[in-house]
Amino acid sequence: MPQICTLLPLIPFLRSHRFLQIITQALDRYRADEMFISFNGGKDCTVLLDLIHNANLKDAKRIKCIYVRPLNPFSEIEEFVERCRQHYDITISTVDGGIKEALEQICRTDPQLKACIMGSRRSDPYCERLASFQETDPGWPRLMRINPLLEWTCEDIWSYIREHDVPYCALYDRGYTSIGDRTNTIPNPHLKVETDSGEVTYLAAYTLQDADRYERAGRV
Repeated sequence: MPQICTLLPLIPFLRSHRFLQIITQALDRYRADEMFISFNGGKDCTVLLDLIHNANLKDAKRIKCIYVRPLNPFSEIEEFVERCRQHYDITISTVDGGIKEALEQICRTDPQLKACIMGSRRSDPYCERLASFQETDPGWPRLMRINPLLEWTCEDIWSYIREHDVPYCALYDRGYTSIGDRTNTIPNPHLKVETDSGEVTYLAAYTLQDADRYERAGRV
């Protein structure tokens, strides 16, 4: 047990170190203008953006960032994307539509793009067997998907955000834990609190217990 306790503080460091290894490998394989960050205003890709922006790696800040906007976005997400533009002093271009449609449009607009950096984690749907570098499936625009956050847990994400004072969308303070759009996302029922007077409120997303299991309970 003492050995395990000694290792626990190292886990966030090891996650961040692995992240930097993957981004370094990506910059060795591709020029910065051949890659882009897929951004949707969620907590995972915000950590992705923050780590890349603050990485002391040549050309890392030159990797473009593209906001893939759903058909019915939350106004809070729209406001947060603008906040990120100002906070990081970067250009975030916008492409509308579902992810496949958006990628097709992105690749048509900028044919030199070869890789997409994503905030996917192992507990996300269809990501159980995903590799750090993996090409898109047949029928999709041909891109290398780069996944530097695969081994991060939901708890890791929130720990990083809170320890480094990373900005995040206001919806997370109102019980939303996995944000899609207005048609498929509600506050997480596991964070619901009812007062003696019958008033219903929701705890903040970072208080969710067993988060990797229940994070998407607010998706409908």
